[in-house]
Amino acid sequence: MQRLLLIAIALGLAGCGGYASTSEAFRQSLTSGQPQIALIEVNDALEVVKAEDVPKDPGPDTPLLLLERGTILQALGRNDLSARDFQLADKNLDVLDLTGDTTGEISKYLFSDDATVYKSPPYEKLLLNTVNMINFLVMGDISGAKVEARRMTINRKYLETEAGAAQSMLAFGSYLSGFAFEMAGDSGPAIRHYGDAHDAGGQPGLRAAVTRLAARTGAGDKRLKDWTTDPAPLPKGDEKQGELLVIVQTGMAPHRQAERLPIGAAVVAASNPGRGARLSRSDRARAQTFAAKGVLKWVQYPRLERSVAGAARIDVGVGGQTWTTESALDVEGRTIDHYEAHKGTLIAASITRLLTRAVAGEVTGAVARGASGDNVIGLLAGLAVEGAMTAADTPDTRSWVTLPARFSIARGRLPAGEHTITVRYRGQQRSRTVKLSPGGWAVVNFSDLR
Repeated sequence: MQRLLLIAIALGLAGCGGYASTSEAFRQSLTSGQPQIALIEVNDALEVVKAEDVPKDPGPDTPLLLLERGTILQALGRNDLSARDFQLADKNLDVLDLTGDTTGEISKYLFSDDATVYKSPPYEKLLLNTVNMINFLVMGDISGAKVEARRMTINRKYLETEAGAAQSMLAFGSYLSGFAFEMAGDSGPAIRHYGDAHDAGGQPGLRAAVTRLAARTGAGDKRLKDWTTDPAPLPKGDEKQGELLVIVQTGMAPHRQAERLPIGAAVVAASNPGRGARLSRSDRARAQTFAAKGVLKWVQYPRLERSVAGAARIDVGVGGQTWTTESALDVEGRTIDHYEAHKGTLIAASITRLLTRAVAGEVTGAVARGASGDNVIGLLAGLAVEGAMTAADTPDTRSWVTLPARFSIARGRLPAGEHTITVRYRGQQRSRTVKLSPGGWAVVNFSDLR
């Protein structure tokens, strides 16, 4: 009977590959230029048949999977459904706080961090509104774009104490917000958003956009006074032209994979000074005690894995002209910055999970010895629980894996009429056609060049 019980415990606690395994299929499909296949695979993960369907019984990963599907739908040009998925995710997406003094809150679940509802790092929360703003701008829905701009402003204020990667994500979103309000004819909010973009590190073509807005409307912001004081007059016939913004998303952002780390190295990494939670003195002592007994030899933690492909040249042709395309946001770099700042906390969480398992194993062994009077049975019971629970330990490898590594932009004025935009990247070519009216505008997004 005891043997059957132990087998049942082991089978019941057997782990799975976690989110890294779940997301591998659609991440690889998107990387290989097959977004339609990626859509089928992410629908399978959401347990729905088609993109129009929304999960009836949301699970812990549903908000994250909606982010993934929204990104894939955007790559397919299905911006209305992409916007819907992003908005649904936004309603249910909390932000993970890794700034506490102890690992209790982030390690309180017995089996695995990824058993809890997904909580995004702050930079993902900010990027959500930025990426969804692109959807509305591409659709020409300026009201929807302004709503996302306001949501980003609210999130920015909520996360204003977060330094590093989260704050550095603001420049691109603020620039798009300025563009949205400028195209809506709201020059005051537009210049303020452009000022925010300037404060967050700037954007390609920001000075040209600001000086033109100031010359056209007289709008000003004290942060931009060097650009808005006595701006040059607009060229003759400017009102007959239209504004075109081209956005190109390339590469794949780093993703997390489970990796083993020797317990000694893990304790050192989780104890070093740094941002976020670290192992307490008592937890360090317990970990060292279990390691000396041979119970703990290694821990699993979420390692960050970068895409093999690096940055490459992007050529944008508009009619017979070649437009300069510059990096607007380095998602890869910001993701790495955030991860490195909190790596010690993630390893500390892995250690505390294993300490919980080790204690459970010792308690089970003691109970079995007391009930049977047999030390061997007690040892086997304890080891079975420890082994099964360790096997079930899947560190939280969840992150928004379909994000691009980089956003690049090009912006310019064109005569009214029809124009073909062609983008070349790593031997791939994509084209779109837009029609500009006098004084009108358009945004074209290329997001399947991964």
